[in-house]
Amino acid sequence: MQDRLQQNGDTPIARSGVLVESNVRNNAAYASFVQNTFLFGGWTVTPGVRLEHVRFERTNRLANAGAGVTGNTDLTRLIPGIGVSHTTGEQVTIFGGVHRGFAPPRTEDIISNTGGVIDLDPELSWNYEAGFRSTMRPGVSVDATFFRMDYENQIIPASLAGGVGATLTNGGATLHQGIELRAQIDSAPITGSSHDTYLRLAYTYLPIAEFTGTRFSNISGFGSASVSGNRLPYAPEQVAAIGVGYVHGTIDVLLEAVRTSDEFADDLNTVAPTADGQRGLIPGYTTWNTAVNYTVERATLFLTVKNLFDELFIVDRTRGILPGSPRLVQAGVRLAF
Repeated sequence: MQDRLQQNGDTPIARSGVLVESNVRNNAAYASFVQNTFLFGGWTVTPGVRLEHVRFERTNRLANAGAGVTGNTDLTRLIPGIGVSHTTGEQVTIFGGVHRGFAPPRTEDIISNTGGVIDLDPELSWNYEAGFRSTMRPGVSVDATFFRMDYENQIIPASLAGGVGATLTNGGATLHQGIELRAQIDSAPITGSSHDTYLRLAYTYLPIAEFTGTRFSNISGFGSASVSGNRLPYAPEQVAAIGVGYVHGTIDVLLEAVRTSDEFADDLNTVAPTADGQRGLIPGYTTWNTAVNYTVERATLFLTVKNLFDELFIVDRTRGILPGSPRLVQAGVRLAF
């Protein structure tokens, strides 16, 4: 349950003000599943099926002159899937799978503030993957996966440009297809030293992320413009992370760089920014993160810094330009009992 209140104050430092929103949002989800694993020599086959039922309810306590209004709805879906893997010796595992994708909308997205049910379907897709995991030698590991996500309906951000009243919309049929790679090299197993310097790489390449069905723009004033074949908003073609770390005894230090390539903010694939900032290309950006862990008996002291160099970059244009998180420093202790 979420009890949401919004008060608009008269000054930037106000701690109270005029009550403009008073919502109670309830979700109840029920799920059951059955699966079994079959072994055939070195092969493992695991089919399964899951049943999900979700109930939504939203109450606006300010509606009808304070009398309030409540709306509710529900949905049920059957979600099948199957996974297959095979291990060759102790060094290589190949795997593949197919499963039904399902993601229900949020309560505030499917029920309006006046209690009506919004025409917003759940996300439905068929997801496929195939790949391998390999320990090429002690201290060297590599993973590679091909993936394909074929959506019957994908929920996508809707630009508020032109007066659109919702921030999410049915995207219809879409297709995501690409590869994921991961590799790590640890020096300690190779050299036999107690000092371990490691290099970690993760890379996602998404050349295909597009509207595949008959689809017209959700932006007001462009409703007759076909966006079939356009790239999906907020789907960067490449995301890469590379980290260098050092481990010795009770200390673990990591420095990491994360690169995100350019991405579009609207279904028209607008490049030049508009005056209100709600449309236009989101330029690629790189952030640096670091973490230090120090263990003393049952306590681990940690320090993490995200966006180490306090870079300024855009992450969203739905309501106008939204910058990414500034430098974030966290410190604490984890206790093991």
